[in-house]
Amino acid sequence: MARKVAQTTLNASSIDIINVIRANAPAEYQNLVPKVETATDIPKVGAVIYGHPAFANTFLNALINRIALVRMNSATFNNPYAALKKGVIEFGESIEDIFVNIVKVHTEDAEKADEREFKRTLPDVRSVFHVINWRVVYPITVQDEDLYTAFNSIDGVTDLITKIVDSVYTSAEYDEFLLFKYLIIKAVNEGVIKSDHVKVSNVTDMTEADHKAFAKKFRSYANKFKFMSDRYNHEGVPTTTPSDRQCIFMDSDFNASYDVDVLAQAFNMDKTDFVGKLYLIDDFTTFDNARFNVLRKESDGLEEVTQAELANMAKVKAILFDDEFFQVYDNKKKMTEKYVASGMYWNYFYHNWKTVSFSPFANAMAFVADTATEGEVLPTSIKVKVDSKDVSDVATVFTFALDEASANTFGKDMAYTFEQTQECVTNGIAVQKYGAVIIPASAKSASVDLVVNIGGTKYTSTTKLTAAAAVGTAFTLNKQQ
Repeated sequence: MARKVAQTTLNASSIDIINVIRANAPAEYQNLVPKVETATDIPKVGAVIYGHPAFANTFLNALINRIALVRMNSATFNNPYAALKKGVIEFGESIEDIFVNIVKVHTEDAEKADEREFKRTLPDVRSVFHVINWRVVYPITVQDEDLYTAFNSIDGVTDLITKIVDSVYTSAEYDEFLLFKYLIIKAVNEGVIKSDHVKVSNVTDMTEADHKAFAKKFRSYANKFKFMSDRYNHEGVPTTTPSDRQCIFMDSDFNASYDVDVLAQAFNMDKTDFVGKLYLIDDFTTFDNARFNVLRKESDGLEEVTQAELANMAKVKAILFDDEFFQVYDNKKKMTEKYVASGMYWNYFYHNWKTVSFSPFANAMAFVADTATEGEVLPTSIKVKVDSKDVSDVATVFTFALDEASANTFGKDMAYTFEQTQECVTNGIAVQKYGAVIIPASAKSASVDLVVNIGGTKYTSTTKLTAAAAVGTAFTLNKQQ
């Protein structure tokens, strides 16, 4: 788990800071820069430092590297979800997330003892890798004039630290918040997080009875998560989530309608434990895409959060997680600097690398408000058609799209994904989640089901896909019960 820095404010005075830097500086610096005894000595130190560029560089580097980063590391915990981070990866670029499945049971039979004696029974071990996928830098400039004015008052140095650091750590903190929100929105829309619909009288203006219906669902799943089941995680492995690992994300407006004691009882926790497990989110229906526009142009790891995805989140009121769901690590936090002599200023660069991912083995359930029953929310069947087909000596590549009738039912921007099934893996067939299917020449005689995921509900084709399918061919997919 991430370790929380105890000191969250910079309580050292300018005098203390100047003297600490002096005590750790080279001998030449110590010989020429006097020790500060009173506030009246601060301008004297400033005169010496400002008159010696090398000393100015020593002072600023120490200020940034020794003091500012302490403040920055502390302040990053202002991100309300920082406690869910898993810590720091100092070496290496990937984390292997390993799940060992429960062992199959057999009847005791003496007649079969000889054949079982030396038979290998290998464990069912599954794993995924989480890699560094967030490499960003935050630049900030300090001018000579900023250093000069820092020595004109007793609070000048601490004010300089604030100027240097606040704009950097506030940006990093906000981005970290957005990354958690990004994971949640994408996971719900892609069916990684399963969902359960709660029938209410009015989605936007729920009654007391509606809130009680949600509280009943909360208690139900908080209890269910404690028992071994394969129904509540993306990978479909049997696992449990005890109460001390359960955490709850809740829409701020929705949360305001509940008394804390009522929610604590709903999740089978005492009030103190519940408050520590509750994470409020401003809402699930907005996302600062403009912030990530530049990064998306140069990265294949970030996708735009679409308006259709945000619309799908409108009815999501709360999500119950196993805290192992979030696989977020800090890989690097480093400040580098460069003095630009022609402009008489220092450029500082805060490098921030992270691993941002989720565990497919962790339980999660979204609670969705709806005026219909769950069976009425989605139709019993949908249709997809072959949109294009490209044949080569290497492979046959199909692309698929909802047919017009299905698209009109959901809206043309409805979020749906195609799934890679074990059947496809066995035949070496690749399925891209947005509707591309690649059948290699070696598997052109194979036939496989198409599986589409809509908000956690899966649809399976009634007929098999083969390499012989033509453009325009329609496939009917029925909802799995």
